[in-house]
Amino acid sequence: MNKYGTLREKKGNSLIEFPDDYVIIDIETTGFSPRNCEIIEIGAVKVRDNRIASVFQMLIKPKNPISSYITNLTGITNHMLADASPIAEVLDAFVSFIGDNILIGHKVNSDVNFLYDHCKTNIGHDLTNDFIDIRELFRERQRSVLNQQLTSLCEKCAIQNTNAHRALSDCLVGNNLYQSLKYHDGSIACVEELDSLILATEFNLKHSPYKKKCQNLSAPIEKFAQISL
Repeated sequence: MNKYGTLREKKGNSLIEFPDDYVIIDIETTGFSPRNCEIIEIGAVKVRDNRIASVFQMLIKPKNPISSYITNLTGITNHMLADASPIAEVLDAFVSFIGDNILIGHKVNSDVNFLYDHCKTNIGHDLTNDFIDIRELFRERQRSVLNQQLTSLCEKCAIQNTNAHRALSDCLVGNNLYQSLKYHDGSIACVEELDSLILATEFNLKHSPYKKKCQNLSAPIEKFAQISL
């Protein structure tokens, strides 16, 4: 039982593995407590055989207006959320998207707790997916990494997140962190092909919200994540 008195008895297991098939997830919320705070955005990236197969991103209309702090942090405004979908509709679509795949993310345990509680409350669904925390993978593989914030890990792997604290952009960054660590003998290839997916109209950008600094690769290019359109 957690400190909020919620028993997540069917919650999946935390793993230290490097699967080829998985779903990267990230959420934006109004605070840190699954019990008292709301989810306002969910992003997910489905990967098959280390290649991005499809993406998911939806804003969620909250019950209460979001604070200026959350707007400044995420760039999400109350105006953007006014016509967003209700949480039950978004969670239904999200659960369908992820299936029974392993979930991966940065500090993913917190996201899983939010999603578990809100799925249980809003759609009566038990989120049983196993999950992998990218921070734990870094601790396992590179114990010298002291600062394990997302920004610091991105800098270590020469990854630039141009739209931090937006769920889909953080998912894309998370995927490349994961792949970079999985093949730690070299950096992953640039993924400029993401532009062609037209990931999310609310970014109002001509290009993908994700950019990767190109580097010389010390591992064969065919090893690294590529887009499957």
